[in-house]
Amino acid sequence: MGMGHHRAHEMATFRKARRETSRIGRDSRSLRGKVQPEHEGSQRLHVSNPTAVTMTEQRNERDAVGEIPVINLSKAPGERAAWDQPRWKVYLWAACELLFVTNAWQISSGIRIRVLRAFGAEIGRGVIFRPRTRVKFPWKLHIGDRSWIGEGVWFHNQDHIHVGHDVVISQETLLTTGSHAHRRDMALLTRPIHIEAGAWITSRCIVLGGAHIGRNALIRPLSVVEARAVPADEVWGGNPMAFVGPRSLDARNPA
Repeated sequence: MGMGHHRAHEMATFRKARRETSRIGRDSRSLRGKVQPEHEGSQRLHVSNPTAVTMTEQRNERDAVGEIPVINLSKAPGERAAWDQPRWKVYLWAACELLFVTNAWQISSGIRIRVLRAFGAEIGRGVIFRPRTRVKFPWKLHIGDRSWIGEGVWFHNQDHIHVGHDVVISQETLLTTGSHAHRRDMALLTRPIHIEAGAWITSRCIVLGGAHIGRNALIRPLSVVEARAVPADEVWGGNPMAFVGPRSLDARNPA
């Protein structure tokens, strides 16, 4: 009798708990889509910068409806437009560059220069050409007598690069003549670079197509030389570039 009464009590408790669970489920479903009041902040997602979120959503919406055009790069003109040599020559040069020019184990400046000349580079007497250098197209490279090319310099010369005599280009400087028509169709655009005699481009600079660096000018480290003329015998540096002072020693500049 006691066991039956105990089991009946357990069944009543179970049915009551099931009814309570069902009621809670119905209440939670009825609240879906409703805005919770402000005092229930513990249940709300706080956004630290709602303006930024709104701007991001607006940009995504504009892009989705095509208000911001994106250039299809597969249709961009200019692929291989700068080669101007047979394909076999370009591929052969890529292998020779890796073996004899970029190769850090190949320490002979003479071998490096002979290989460059064999592919059309114009390099004068007494030039020092260090390891780990890169040359996109040697037939578009022109270097005068006694110039020094530091380790890791990259001539990305899709157009011609003209380097005068007694010029120093220091470590890991990039000279690049190519760009793209970014407002139109990303077509390749190239402009040559001219570096006059006696100039010194120090380490890790970037020289862009169209730049003209004057005779005996000096470019300070980590500078960006855009498509402009740097006056002769002056020191420039920075990004954007700014005049630093004269380079030559005279009575006004004893240091």
